[in-house]
Amino acid sequence: MVTSKRLFTKLTLLPFEMVINAIPFIHKEKVIWELSEVQKTLLQEEWRRIKGRTDGIKVNIQSNSKELVQRIRSETKRNNKNNITRTAAYLAFYNQHPEITWSFLAHMVSRNAGYFMSDLKGEYLPHILDETFLEKLYDMLERGNSMIFEDAYPQLLLYEESKISGRSLFYLSHHFNVSPFIEGVWEVYLRQEDQRFLLPVAQIINEQSHIEKALLQKEEYKQLLDSISYRLQEWLKLSQILFPIWPLKRSIGRNMNHFKNLNERIRLGQHLYSTLFQPLFVTKIHRFANIFPHTGSRCDYDNDSFKTYYSPPEKFPKEKLSFFKTKKTKKIYSPFLLDVWKHPFHGPHPASDWFDDEEYVIKKMKLVDKRSPSTWMTYWSGLHKIESVFLFNRYYQFLKKK
Repeated sequence: MVTSKRLFTKLTLLPFEMVINAIPFIHKEKVIWELSEVQKTLLQEEWRRIKGRTDGIKVNIQSNSKELVQRIRSETKRNNKNNITRTAAYLAFYNQHPEITWSFLAHMVSRNAGYFMSDLKGEYLPHILDETFLEKLYDMLERGNSMIFEDAYPQLLLYEESKISGRSLFYLSHHFNVSPFIEGVWEVYLRQEDQRFLLPVAQIINEQSHIEKALLQKEEYKQLLDSISYRLQEWLKLSQILFPIWPLKRSIGRNMNHFKNLNERIRLGQHLYSTLFQPLFVTKIHRFANIFPHTGSRCDYDNDSFKTYYSPPEKFPKEKLSFFKTKKTKKIYSPFLLDVWKHPFHGPHPASDWFDDEEYVIKKMKLVDKRSPSTWMTYWSGLHKIESVFLFNRYYQFLKKK
């Protein structure tokens, strides 16, 4: 067993990552947008009106509305087959309606969810983490991805139909178990001009609150998020969200920590939105998304470092990573998502009915940003962490047998 000549890489890169990760603690969070008093009043009026509807109004709809409801349900089901179809549907909608910026954020976050799910069957993780844990983690990620789509996509289609008809059709929201919270926001958005941040901020709150109550508060997933294996994957930076830009060293993104905390996920969503829609970057990221269809493989954005075909590990595996690249002729296995996960979840999912505290959501109705460390640095240091644990585990298993 030969000592790695690249040990210096990990002894320098990993401690340096700890230093740059301290940067966010130095900088204060900046508020970009807050809910105005006028908007607050309008929203509260809409929420009271929606909550005051009688059951009779919910049932008695015209036949053309029934056809629309059925068509939206059918289209949502068709696009909710798996992470690949959902991700493509978000982008197609944004290309048609670029004013609905949340749909592009949803596309990019869903892309990263697909990369993460593929990683669970990739080069390193099956040799580091327990198979049962990996399957449960996939189950949670896939269900959450599907659940958000089933809730959000009918809203997008209702908006599209409202544009065509010239009037709001969001009175049909309850047919899709849409929260009164986001229905009210859509109504205000359609009536008022200059609502650039109101809608995406509300959509972030709505979708995270939805999966919090309908998915993450279930006992099996609470246990998963509290497990040692889950904490290990957080330390390894497995769930980093990356927005690719060429050259790749200029890519931007955020680390996803404290996933089990609703407030932290909402804050992360706000940071991601602020990061993605920087004028300097959003056009370049959008170009990438349109040029490279989502497959779940990290080859989508870095064909030099990743490969989609599997090669069994050597008896004495050697490092594949240099500082910010792989060694010559060495690539990391990153499979196509649909090649390794054959059982997606596509609903129907239960409604969450999460909206029961107006004061809480009003306090959360703001857009914040905070400076983050170099994404490319933390991304590669995360890969080095994973490879280090993988190599240690392989050599440990070898010595144990001896």
